Amino acid sequence: MVETQLLADLVQSCRLLAYHQQNPNVRDMLHDLEEDFLQKARDIESGKRYAHREQPRQDGETLRAASILWFS
Repeated sequence: MVETQLLADLVQSCRLLAYHQQNPNVRDMLHDLEEDFLQKARDIESGKRYAHREQPRQDGETLRAASILWFS
């Protein structure tokens, strides 16, 4: 949760900076960073959702659920 909260704070910071930015190139860069941070947060949350589905196999190995990206 700490990582996702930090990423959410970074997303908010990018949005605020982009709002006040006059240079369109910098605005585009901030938007790209915002999207990257959002995707990383989704990846982290997706991994946490499927962690509870991890079940031991009969041979002692672990079986992991397929990684699916959830878009909100």
